[in-house]
Amino acid sequence: MQKTLKQLFGARMAELRRARGMSQEDLADLLGVSVETVSHIERGIHGPRFDLLEGIARTLGVEPRELFEFR
Repeated sequence: MQKTLKQLFGARMAELRRARGMSQEDLADLLGVSVETVSHIERGIHGPRFDLLEGIARTLGVEPRELFEFR
């Protein structure tokens, strides 16, 4: 089964977060969102708004386009 864009994005976000030694709670606190929001994005349930996407990239220290570099 083909993964959706939201699932691919979420997996990439989780990969980058873990590579920086951050928990979902750490990321949520830095972004000012709930842990549930981070969890839903990482599981591909929801996609982030553009302003949140920019915050995710900034917090993880990557360019926004790098969040879409799927393996």
